[in-house]
Amino acid sequence: MKKLILSLMIISTVFLFGCWDSVEINKREYLFAVGIDKEDDSLKFISEIPKINEGSEEDRLVYTNEGKSFSDFYHLNYLHSDKVISDRLMQVIVLGEELARDSDALKEIFDEIQRSPQMNRRVKICIAKGRAEDIINTEIPSNPIVGRYLSDMLVKLKRESYQDIFTFDEAILHLGQKGNAMIPVVEINEKSLKIERAAIVKEYELIGFLEPDELEAVMLLLNPANANIRNINIEIDDTNISLGAVDVSMTDNIKLQGEKLQVDYYITLYCYIDSFTIGNNNLEDRNFLNRVKDESIKKISETSTNAVDKLKNTYNADLLQIKDKLYKYHKRDYEKIMDKYDEVFAKADINVYYKMEIKSVGLVK
Repeated sequence: MKKLILSLMIISTVFLFGCWDSVEINKREYLFAVGIDKEDDSLKFISEIPKINEGSEEDRLVYTNEGKSFSDFYHLNYLHSDKVISDRLMQVIVLGEELARDSDALKEIFDEIQRSPQMNRRVKICIAKGRAEDIINTEIPSNPIVGRYLSDMLVKLKRESYQDIFTFDEAILHLGQKGNAMIPVVEINEKSLKIERAAIVKEYELIGFLEPDELEAVMLLLNPANANIRNINIEIDDTNISLGAVDVSMTDNIKLQGEKLQVDYYITLYCYIDSFTIGNNNLEDRNFLNRVKDESIKKISETSTNAVDKLKNTYNADLLQIKDKLYKYHKRDYEKIMDKYDEVFAKADINVYYKMEIKSVGLVK
């Protein structure tokens, strides 16, 4: 009994005073961002480390190493610095475009992240248009720490439904369960960075991009209640008109008969006139308002049609998650075609129908 009590006291002492391998904070360097590029038969890792321990949150160090894997990257950093490299505070991983187009290399990177005992699985992830090295090396006057800048931007875009995925956990879940995913694309924008497009990743391979208006159309079909629709700008009778959407409602109708898949989306946009011409009384004319509706619906319908056509015919990537709805609501019919779903999706008849109600035209003389 005395031996048991003595053992418990020793264990308690260890927990109270820390672990044997603990490292003081001033002996650590914390990675905020890591960019990864494909470099011939190896990988180039570009790491960003804020100078937190030197009293400044605005200065940073950028290291570059080559290796075959994340393990090589950590090992080389361990040998090249008097401090311990930690990824516990890592904000974002940027994958170079060439790397993302290599499915074997991307699978290895994702596997290493998944196996890491200390890396935060909620680390944000994006794909560079071009090289990740250029993204990490960008000097942003307003926010010098690239990892922090991208992290804040991705959180904002996710919250406001401009993007669907931004963490590693979300990306690997979609790729594992659905076979494809949309991953944010980061690009250099003068002296800053921007995220407007999304990468189409299928079977762990970058196969194409969604342009901003196409991404908006896809996000609308995925989550109409929270869709963030930019103003619809049209021109009628040499007059520029801008409409904003305040609310969206949608129903869908999915039919699977044998190998024939038909999907119809019915969307109603509740809008207001955001910009017109002062002194112009055309908004009092019901016929003119109907023309505004028709022209607006024509414009957004073209965008939706182009986005659906790209997913279906160009990339054969079901980012609309139609397969999930088939599994949930038409499971018996889906199981008959599940092994050749890609073929069925490529031949599917997918339509988006819009209606518009103008709730307010503003103050008109």
